[in-house]
Amino acid sequence: MRALTDRAQLRSELEAAGKRVSAAISELSEEQVSAVAIGDWSVKDHLNHMCHWHEFRAMEIMRISRGGQTAFPPFSDAQLEVVNRTFVDLRRGLPLSQAAEDLEFARAMVIEAVANCPEEALAESRYGECGIQAGIEHDNEHAETIEAWRKREDA
Repeated sequence: MRALTDRAQLRSELEAAGKRVSAAISELSEEQVSAVAIGDWSVKDHLNHMCHWHEFRAMEIMRISRGGQTAFPPFSDAQLEVVNRTFVDLRRGLPLSQAAEDLEFARAMVIEAVANCPEEALAESRYGECGIQAGIEHDNEHAETIEAWRKREDA
């Protein structure tokens, strides 16, 4: 992972990742996004998953900006599985419109936190599970997963 510490570049890449996710889900129906079709998850589950991580990430940036330490140090695989499964399960019943809007809002909170944090809070080394650059890569990975599913399914 190359180190990004420039706010404008972080914002640009966060926005680009968001656009890629939006393009990956464009024109899919509620039925298509709700069907469990990518491993154990639906497309909507992927959106909800990205959303909860951006919510965590925004809080982490604000916490670190206040001089605190990360509340989300690196997780074990078992911890990661529990967190992901729990938050995705809790949000599974949300309609696509809300899942997509919640994700956009959560990403906007991250962008705002990046815009307002002190320089030292931009260092990826300050974060555990919820790094800023990790969030960009995370969104791009999920967009790629959805794109590949659409290609396979001709959706």
